[in-house]
Amino acid sequence: MYEPKTRVLGVVGFHNSGKTTLIETLVKNLTQEGLRVGYIKHDPKGHGETDKKGSDTDRIFGLSPRVLLISPDRATLWDRKSYDPLEAVSEFFKGFDLVIVEGFKSSKEIPKVALGEVPAENVIFRLDEKPEDLEELLEFLRKFIKG
Repeated sequence: MYEPKTRVLGVVGFHNSGKTTLIETLVKNLTQEGLRVGYIKHDPKGHGETDKKGSDTDRIFGLSPRVLLISPDRATLWDRKSYDPLEAVSEFFKGFDLVIVEGFKSSKEIPKVALGEVPAENVIFRLDEKPEDLEELLEFLRKFIKG
């Protein structure tokens, strides 16, 4: 189970509806307020790549179920496990105030902000267009984070 104090919020919408742009704005504003905000991106078709073919980590990941690359300013984990988004929050985002999950429309457990009329489970805030006044959504999220 994920930590109850770490709030999870989904952002859903059709392709090219502005999800990532909205998330960038939310993360920027909320982190400027001193909150720790994480991000999980859903890649249902498995198109995401983070490693070059033939690199050391790519070669070893072909042999081992988990590989971690540690650099001076980041760590990159390759893992063969399929995570439920709430399980991933528990595993990787301890101590965060909010984790924004892009996608996972059908997840009933994750409350969501929906861009447009996209069908999704557990929508708690819907934006018909890109918000002209982001403050309404930010105020909603401040209350949401506090519980």
